[in-house]
Amino acid sequence: MPKALPQIGEKFKGAVQKTEQEKKIAQLQAEVEQLRIKQAPELENELQLLREKLRNHSGEVEIELELIDPNPNQPRQTITVESIQAKARLLRKHGQITPIILVAQKNGRYILLDGQLRTEGAKLLGWKSIRAVIVPMPKDLTQSSLITFLGFEDLNPLDKAEAIVQELNKATELDLEEISTVLATVLKRIERDGKSKELTKLVALDLEQQKLGLETLNVIGEEQSLFLGLLELGLNPASVKSNLLPMLSLPDDLKKAIRHNGLKGAHALALATLSAKALDTDEGKAQKERTKITEKVLAENLTVPETRELIKQVKAKYLTTTKSESKEVKSIIQKISSLSETSLIHASTEQLQELKTLLQKKLVEIENLSQQ
Repeated sequence: MPKALPQIGEKFKGAVQKTEQEKKIAQLQAEVEQLRIKQAPELENELQLLREKLRNHSGEVEIELELIDPNPNQPRQTITVESIQAKARLLRKHGQITPIILVAQKNGRYILLDGQLRTEGAKLLGWKSIRAVIVPMPKDLTQSSLITFLGFEDLNPLDKAEAIVQELNKATELDLEEISTVLATVLKRIERDGKSKELTKLVALDLEQQKLGLETLNVIGEEQSLFLGLLELGLNPASVKSNLLPMLSLPDDLKKAIRHNGLKGAHALALATLSAKALDTDEGKAQKERTKITEKVLAENLTVPETRELIKQVKAKYLTTTKSESKEVKSIIQKISSLSETSLIHASTEQLQELKTLLQKKLVEIENLSQQ
């Protein structure tokens, strides 16, 4: 039976609150998460005001960097040396403008909830400590972390897709294939009924309104649990199906380019069409073509339309090099096949040597052509 998804605003209700001050901190932290879900244009301004309130109520403190542990459920699986260096340069020039957010542990250490790049940048600069705000432990650290990061544009689509699927799996017990199947089935049904716009509108509503809306769209049971999971994270289910889940099926060379070279998701999906099947070749050649085009896309900072045009040219090259069956070659193949052992026995030594030399030469030519 799928587990009911927790409501964001109730994340901290289970925390042990000993004082009114601690309750206020939990309330403010919940507001931070709500803002990240909305992803409104004024998001960062509102977050700054909430950070100020957090600082006023709990007080910023200097925490030794060696006492900070990474979040085990960190959605950002990719953090490049370049991004850390860039953050370190900003810290050196402007100092630490905003505090990181930590969760205190019983052993005197802290879990990093928000501020991974600032923390790594500070370490690179040789800082011993960093300014932080301490907040209570959320009921669901995994979901809290994911919501925090969904508001950041620099979280690459592959990391985002993996984190979202992990969260949905925990909430519904569906695996990736089942999630994809349910999404596709329900979205197709909603589209057929002409109610896609009604589904999109649900993203901005509260939980009860989302439930009623989904029931109106005849999305119930296991399907509803899945869709509520996406809506609670502020995600449009149709967009997740089209733009995020396909990230998980990309070939390894494109995943690597996303994680380490900054390849954008839309570019990666386009490049994935350069498959062995599409090019009518083997996987090794297809990967070689993808790698070459990917490098060009990154080096020249091509747009998605420009990337698609380049891909079109590559496909056209492979199609034009595919020749129709040669009648002459077919005839030669038949003649060679008809050479019996008796015919070869009665041939002279010179003839056999000439035939062997000729066949070896043609094999080299055939090999060269197959590698082009």
